Amino acid sequence: MKWIWMRHGETKENRERRYLGHYDAPLSASGRQQVEEAAALLGSEQITRVYTSDLLRCVETAAIMTAARQVVPVKIRELRELDFGHWDCNTYEEIMNDDPERAKSWYNNPYTTAPPGGETLSMLGDRVDRFLRTLSLDMQTDETALLVSHGGPIRWFQAAWMTDKIEPFWQMLGVAPAGFFAVRYNGDRWSR
Repeated sequence: MKWIWMRHGETKENRERRYLGHYDAPLSASGRQQVEEAAALLGSEQITRVYTSDLLRCVETAAIMTAARQVVPVKIRELRELDFGHWDCNTYEEIMNDDPERAKSWYNNPYTTAPPGGETLSMLGDRVDRFLRTLSLDMQTDETALLVSHGGPIRWFQAAWMTDKIEPFWQMLGVAPAGFFAVRYNGDRWSR
């Protein structure tokens, strides 16, 4: 069983270094170009399933990735980015100016502290894990799935599923916009 994790292409808000959670931003022109280049790189890959976050930037990415394939992307709400609540579309500086105490509390322990109106990393992990457990039981060993998502769910997978620990979440390399990596399950664990 093989999963190819892909982050959506760049948005205007990504370029402006804004926290982008559930705000439904489209891809920018450069983001679409990044995804077209990724599609060319993965052109020979035999992808049997495509799952995408239901947010527009991922839906657009998945549409470009499957344009030349006979695979229809399935929208999965559980693959959404962390819900930043009232901090969505704000920069780090704006958050630190408006709500420094809560921001410091969240940065120190994002697993149990949520942005105002948002969710904790543990809540993100619970929903991502729920979908991935179902997917891992549903797929055949010879199948390959493309998972189009966001930085948060990708880092969660890298930490919780590849190292069996959630603590190194922030130390995970993640991927750049339209970046991707493949992992295989060997019957015991996931590895690159």
